[in-house]
Amino acid sequence: MIDLYNRFTIAALDLVRPYSSSATPPTGQVWSYLKAHVGPLRRVLALSVCITVVSACIEVWLISYAGQVIDTLAAVEPRDLWQLHGAELTVAALVVLLLRPATQLARHAVNDIGFQCNAATLFRWRAHEHLSQQSVGWFQEDLTGRTATRLVDIGNYASDIIYQAFNAMAFGLVYMVGIVILMAGTDARLALPLFIWLALYMWLMISVIPRMVRAQQMFQSAKSALVGVVVDSFSNIDTLKLFAGRDLIIDDHKAALEHTRQALFRTRQIAVSLRTVISVLEGVIMVGFVGYGIWLWSQGVASIGLIGAAIALSLRITTMAEWLFDAVWVIFLRVGSLREALKTVAQPLSIPVTAEAPELAVTAGEISIRNVSHHYGLNRGGLDGISLTINSGEKVALVGRSGAGKSTLVNLILRFHEVERGQICIDGQDIRRVEQDSLRAAIGMVSQQAALLNRSVRDNIALGRGTIDQAQIEAAAIEARAHEFIVQLKDSAGRTGYDAHVGERGIKLSGGQRQRIALARVILKSAPVLILDEATSALDSEVEAEIQLALNGVMHNKTVIAIAHRLSTIAQMDRIIVIDEGKVVEEGRHQQLLQANGLYATFWNRQSGGFIGIDPGAK
Repeated sequence: MIDLYNRFTIAALDLVRPYSSSATPPTGQVWSYLKAHVGPLRRVLALSVCITVVSACIEVWLISYAGQVIDTLAAVEPRDLWQLHGAELTVAALVVLLLRPATQLARHAVNDIGFQCNAATLFRWRAHEHLSQQSVGWFQEDLTGRTATRLVDIGNYASDIIYQAFNAMAFGLVYMVGIVILMAGTDARLALPLFIWLALYMWLMISVIPRMVRAQQMFQSAKSALVGVVVDSFSNIDTLKLFAGRDLIIDDHKAALEHTRQALFRTRQIAVSLRTVISVLEGVIMVGFVGYGIWLWSQGVASIGLIGAAIALSLRITTMAEWLFDAVWVIFLRVGSLREALKTVAQPLSIPVTAEAPELAVTAGEISIRNVSHHYGLNRGGLDGISLTINSGEKVALVGRSGAGKSTLVNLILRFHEVERGQICIDGQDIRRVEQDSLRAAIGMVSQQAALLNRSVRDNIALGRGTIDQAQIEAAAIEARAHEFIVQLKDSAGRTGYDAHVGERGIKLSGGQRQRIALARVILKSAPVLILDEATSALDSEVEAEIQLALNGVMHNKTVIAIAHRLSTIAQMDRIIVIDEGKVVEEGRHQQLLQANGLYATFWNRQSGGFIGIDPGAK
């Protein structure tokens, strides 16, 4: 029996394939969004409606038959009951004992397993599929916590709307139609109270729904902002404790909480008033059904069984009214919530994916930058018409004040941002015309803030390279001077060495340890283009010297771009390019630039411990 149940429920789960891609980007309009992504759910929804209709018909029949039983008991002699009506009573018992439970099992299996287990997953999968194609610059424009929350919640919002619309509405509609037929079969006037009640009920819903949607949208906006504030605060808790003090942290959180509380109050205020009015309508239907039925009985038109059925129906309708209200309430609360979430999820790609774009073919590694400008949409800062060529295998250093445009140039080469004007080519191929993953596969990068995932050391080094074996991982770690400390690691779960987890963003490791693991990852990747953005900034002098030796080997036969404020680390580069206010102002070898006595010479002379001096007015 258990095996049969397992096979039945697994079959229900397999009614939908939730990991199907969509060629249609998400739209910001709720109903258009749902329509565009409901395709994989059509089979399970059609089955749900059919079973729900059958289930509702059985429920109406049971109430109707209960009235017939009362009339039968009143009309027949007890000794003749089973002889005259035994067969039909047995059939009714079988319906109650077997058919009704079987129908409910099928209904709940289809709805709760086939639909609920798949719908939210489908919408989250497609939302993630879209967001994962957004540029790095796009993710920097919003709070990570809010984006993550909306991605997860959008599955619940979309699935709740569809589930309630198909399940509750189908059941309620069939139930109401069945009641009308049942009542009208005795006296058409018995259906009149129900029609009046339905008209009042629909008018109430239509009047209040727009207010519900607006209030819920405001609440979801406030809640998303609250999550964003909390995540932002906790992820920067060390900085807040150092500079802000506990009172300021508490006050900021209290302000966000109060904004959310007031927004929730407005939604609940509408709900309380609506539930009160529905209670009044429930009284109307009870008095209308039962009172009118009693009057018909007093006129000899209706039987006592019909009165019993009317009482049962009136009580059932009041329960149904509450259920339908909850369903409608959930639908339109979720509409408001979904509309808010789509403000993030449905944003068009900031850097569109070119359909059928060819993969980047790196034959030499030459990088050509032609009249490139990028100001982050502000008409200032960034780069201003920069042009330069980095030859195949050339080691180039970018030098300049903070804000001069060095990191902007690197981000444009990686296509984390799109150039506003000009062109960047690698081996003659415009990077805007090639497949983006292939572009980044050709570039290895170690940045000042070495980013690690909360996974094992092994997974962080072999990131994106599933076929790498342990020997290759360890060889890269040894070359990056990381193996010695890795084998001594142990996390809170007892995992050791390369199996130890490093914590969120590698927080359990020192800055130097994180950077050496990041170096090992780049060594293992062995991309033809290498970008070093302050790659040794978190290392002490002794380790830095060791890493520089390792980097010399890694840079062999690669095109290298290095950003450094510590000029001693780049003095031996093939060419040094000095950028100031988004333009190339000097370039040459170290000694040439010193002899030119320009900006680079000024930086070199101002060094204290090997760092570029920063003008007080520099951005």
